[in-house]
Amino acid sequence: MSDHWKSLTLREDANLLKKEIYTYQIGADTFEIELFETVQSEYYAIGTPTNSDLLYIFGSAVVKDPALALDQAIKKINREHDQTEIQFVGEDGTDFSLD
Repeated sequence: MSDHWKSLTLREDANLLKKEIYTYQIGADTFEIELFETVQSEYYAIGTPTNSDLLYIFGSAVVKDPALALDQAIKKINREHDQTEIQFVGEDGTDFSLD
């Protein structure tokens, strides 16, 4: 797919995102995962259940790899679905250091 949208001139106070939508199913549960790409080629994913009375939001960090963003959101969904306790931040191998 073309990156023509990244070459547009935007207002200084504006930002343009590209969004892809995925459907993730675990048993009878369905989640919609939105993958966002910034003009700077950074990615993040946000997952929400589609058949729940409660709104849960499962988000990734902002990363340079779209697959990593999707993977982080899916791992969070899996933890909640399986009631798995998060052991520590970054357990998926992601380096969250600011250095």
